[in-house]
Amino acid sequence: MTDSASTETGEPIVVPTRSKVGLWLGPIVFLFMLLFVDLDPNNPLVTRMAAIILLMAIWWITEAIPLSATALLPIVLFPLMGIMRGRELPAGNRIDLETATFVDGFSARDFDIIFPNVANQYMDWIILLFMGGFIVAVAVEKWNLHKRIALHTLRIIGGQPHRLVLGFMVSTGFLSMWLSNTATALMMMPMGMSLVLLYEELNRKTVAEGGNADPRAENFSLTLLLGIAYGASIGGFATLIGTPPNGVLITQMSQLFPDAPEITFSTWMLFALPMSFIYMLIAWVLLTRFVFPLPASTPFSGKEFIQSEIRKLGPMSTEEKRVTGVFAAFALLLMTRKERLFGEDIDVFGWSYYLDNILRSMGAEPVGYMIDDGSVSIAVALMLFMIPAGKSVGGRLMDWEDAKRVPWGILILFGGGLAIAKGFGTSGLSDYVAVLLGDLLGDAEPLVIVISTVAFITGLTEVASNTATISLSLPIMASLSQAIEAHPLLLLIPTTLAASCAFMLPVSTPPNAIIYGSGRVPIMKMVIAGIWLDILSVFLLTFFVYTLGHLAFDVLSGFPTWALPN
Repeated sequence: MTDSASTETGEPIVVPTRSKVGLWLGPIVFLFMLLFVDLDPNNPLVTRMAAIILLMAIWWITEAIPLSATALLPIVLFPLMGIMRGRELPAGNRIDLETATFVDGFSARDFDIIFPNVANQYMDWIILLFMGGFIVAVAVEKWNLHKRIALHTLRIIGGQPHRLVLGFMVSTGFLSMWLSNTATALMMMPMGMSLVLLYEELNRKTVAEGGNADPRAENFSLTLLLGIAYGASIGGFATLIGTPPNGVLITQMSQLFPDAPEITFSTWMLFALPMSFIYMLIAWVLLTRFVFPLPASTPFSGKEFIQSEIRKLGPMSTEEKRVTGVFAAFALLLMTRKERLFGEDIDVFGWSYYLDNILRSMGAEPVGYMIDDGSVSIAVALMLFMIPAGKSVGGRLMDWEDAKRVPWGILILFGGGLAIAKGFGTSGLSDYVAVLLGDLLGDAEPLVIVISTVAFITGLTEVASNTATISLSLPIMASLSQAIEAHPLLLLIPTTLAASCAFMLPVSTPPNAIIYGSGRVPIMKMVIAGIWLDILSVFLLTFFVYTLGHLAFDVLSGFPTWALPN
């Protein structure tokens, strides 16, 4: 049952029943918690923070109002509940600076760590990283560079059924590392459907001429389209900007563990890129060899089709060449920024190291330590507004009308996640949850917890927003890591990745919905393929975090000192 209203065009706006219920259920639970529950008699902020979390969780799950709108609730409720102030206040407004004693270099300006404001959480450096990445992605789409990249990847891999599916998965995965998985799936789906329609037409002709149809022929459309959806999700693992849950992890780490080493773009890729590649190959083999086996050949040459599509694009335009240069610079600068790219023990240096050396030789102060991935991302994005397009087109590679296509709501959602993470700490809820989880799971092995967590998050994101799910889950997992004295990233990384492993249902991810909308993938077929990948995810993510995760982040080295509760 749904409610409906009318738009200016006369078309009804359908409001799902769950949204209507959630809109009222959230405030009811919120008020009940405030009036009748006392989690910690010594600290009323614990109950207040828990009430806010439940309200946001209900609204996110039911989509009572847009997800990004719900993410703005901390700006209103945190100051009202006394959890965090609404704006910046001088330290002198909270302490007597004349009598305060500062040691070990600690000064008044550092008091924002102790008395944070909620407004600052919505413009963190990681949000700037994503903002710049989204702008670069819009430029790539605007000048059709993504289609050229995809077609040339397909041309290299080959035209047989198995190779075509692999080509589409690899192309989609690579693009999803830099573009949104939704935009990537939307771009790849028409090309996939062109192949599917051609295949079906030629197959019908073969049957009409008295030939025998391969009983596995119908699997071609299933595997090709599902491969696009799965490639979009799996490819997003590989970079920090590839999928929103990765961004939530990076943003919340700085709040949950301020002293933790920075997770840079290059460090993440060192861990996630090989994992993404291996995962995609396994998914391809599972999909094309076991779940929906493919025929040995097609009644047409896939390579000829791909070549014809490339010819339609024509030679690279001036705009494509310039965006290619900016795109390459974006990736290269992010991957090589860190002073030591592979840790303190390996003498491989990034460009910030050489920049500081040049500045020192000129007698200037080094600035490399002041530059982060957000600075680089915004700098590259600004270049797109400055570099002119070709003379035949005029203008610049990007203008503000183009920038309106940036998913600004996702950035607000990230800010809400940051605020939640900070609120967990300032309210004392994280300590409360840590004690509770310690009592429940203190004797459990980290391996058992990792497997259980991945399975739970994978199942939950089949029906709930992955970004909202991970925003609520990470502070809890951080508290759990402290309770059992395990390396936080041993729990946080698989939790984050599991939020992107929803393969069973059309509602799970936008790529799944896009592919389902083609009409060529029945829901039960998607469930059959997806359930195998969901199960596979539980074991693969656990394996990768215990292997590649240890190589990149030392997750098996024990409980680090930077994770100790304050």
